[in-house]
Amino acid sequence: MLTHAEVDCLYHLGQFNQREGASVEIGSWKGKSTIALALGAAKVHQEKICAIEPHKILPEEKYFEDIEAEFFANIKQAGIDSQVAPLIMTSEEAARGWTKPIRLLWIDGDHRYESTKLDFALWEPHVVEGGILAMHDTIRKKGPKRVLWEYVFRSGRFQEIAILDSITAFRKVERASLLARLRKCMTLTMRAIYIAARKSRVPHSKEFGRKLLRQVTAQTWLPMILLVFSANIAR
Repeated sequence: MLTHAEVDCLYHLGQFNQREGASVEIGSWKGKSTIALALGAAKVHQEKICAIEPHKILPEEKYFEDIEAEFFANIKQAGIDSQVAPLIMTSEEAARGWTKPIRLLWIDGDHRYESTKLDFALWEPHVVEGGILAMHDTIRKKGPKRVLWEYVFRSGRFQEIAILDSITAFRKVERASLLARLRKCMTLTMRAIYIAARKSRVPHSKEFGRKLLRQVTAQTWLPMILLVFSANIAR
């Protein structure tokens, strides 16, 4: 469920080491994102990725697939099982009693609005100033899109917003600078153009919109993460 560009993005996000704190993933599923984050993290430090996923059949949540064994087989095959701290529980359960600061938070759990909002509300307060938050399916899924509008785009506490395919990432700050707010307006304009292009029947409009959005957001991205955007823009 991740594009090649998104996997590369997570690999570079995993290398973020400019702040103290843990790296937390909400929603591991079969481990593809976990592996990308852990391989990146291994380049710069020895800390484990906290991978939160219930891995259980939850009929009340319309979740009928038990993929725990497959998850563990995948991270073992990738050689990063020692670099992952699996938390086999829901995001809400894991948040109870959590006190550690977080430098990198990746949210890719239940994409329904209430669930996404809960994940954000429970975990965002633990992200340190200067830390990075990233969310998946922020272009196609209504839940993550709405949470972004209500808690990120309308807020002055996040800047350096970057979008690659369905990933939206941003840095937490005490208060965004005037330049950062202007850049956010430009990013949101390009985002709207990209979403419109996805729905258009004009040939190649979707790809054009995607490349345009990458080029614009690359100008506001953290220097280390800029490498992945530049590499994918050049493709």
